[in-house]
Amino acid sequence: MAHYRILLKDGSQRTRQATRTRTDAHTLYLEERAAGTWRETAAIPLADVDTLHRRFTEHDGSWTWLNEPLPAPVGVRGWQ
Repeated sequence: MAHYRILLKDGSQRTRQATRTRTDAHTLYLEERAAGTWRETAAIPLADVDTLHRRFTEHDGSWTWLNEPLPAPVGVRGWQ
């Protein structure tokens, strides 16, 4: 399961584990799959989110946080 760090506009940050991220028009959702269904691990208003990072583990065991683009809201085509 991936680790995500959400940097908020007020300067604080949250770190959460999640299998996937998704958005709707107003909220960023981090979710995990449990017993065949998706379950929210965090729901954060998009207006509060500054940056989303995903943690990657390097070959030497160190961590690198890379910018992760916010997913397009469900039902919105990114190429139009």
